[in-house]
Amino acid sequence: MDRRQFNKLALLGGGLAPFLSGCSSLAKIQAPNAGQTAVSAHLSKAEAEKISRNAHEKLMGLKDDFKMHDEEHIAMLLYPGFAALDLVGPQYLFAAMMGAKIYLISPANDLKPVTSGEGLAIVPTHTPSECPEALDIFFVPGGANGTVEAMKNAQLIDFIASKAAVSNYVTSVCTGSLLLGKAGLLKGKKATSHWTTLELLPEFGAIPVKQRVVWDGKLITGGGVTAGIDFGLQVVAALRGKTYAQTIQLEAEYDPAPPYDSGSPEKADPFVRDNLKGIMTPLVENFRRAI
Repeated sequence: MDRRQFNKLALLGGGLAPFLSGCSSLAKIQAPNAGQTAVSAHLSKAEAEKISRNAHEKLMGLKDDFKMHDEEHIAMLLYPGFAALDLVGPQYLFAAMMGAKIYLISPANDLKPVTSGEGLAIVPTHTPSECPEALDIFFVPGGANGTVEAMKNAQLIDFIASKAAVSNYVTSVCTGSLLLGKAGLLKGKKATSHWTTLELLPEFGAIPVKQRVVWDGKLITGGGVTAGIDFGLQVVAALRGKTYAQTIQLEAEYDPAPPYDSGSPEKADPFVRDNLKGIMTPLVENFRRAI
């Protein structure tokens, strides 16, 4: 059984199992006893589905802090040179929300693959004209030189501004906040970015905050790259409840234990930090010029 097949039987796996989406209409199933909950290599398909449906029913039975199904409209922007993980981390979590509709939108009015700064090409699912008039979430990923060029693209900046105006939440990860700033969306707002570009936020009238995820009204910004997973979980919790977010976190086995404690400038070895900052100086100056 490959991962895709497994996920059809699992509770979440890329979204609460599609074949279980109608479980609210199923009759209540007797909960398995302690012995039955143990993983067995000899469960029949019917037995496995019975256990899965029972677990699904228990979650659906929660009255507080849990919404199993909804129809959120989430648009995620693609542009040449975006950072793939900025987008893919949150997208994985958003796609796990049953009923949510995700629109991967390219600034070009076509569905040609958009290549990230790391060389990963992602195919848009919808053109800008097919994006809903109203959105629950509008998301902008960051990047390096691709983001610098995007800041110079008046059509893309106008698209960001127009979608932000009709979105319940306007969001970004990493240097995506610089694109929000370019669109005039950070004035007077608390926001974050990649640590090397945090100093640029005041040039947009923003209040920089060195934090993994920063909320200010309808604006939600995430720090550098991997902060997108923390960002995504917080957004899922806001939309569907903490229990839903915790369940997705466990399904994804998001339990960070990095081999090195070097994930922030405060923790990194000064030699590493200072030299990386030096390496990034031309990029930061390119961003400054684009502002």
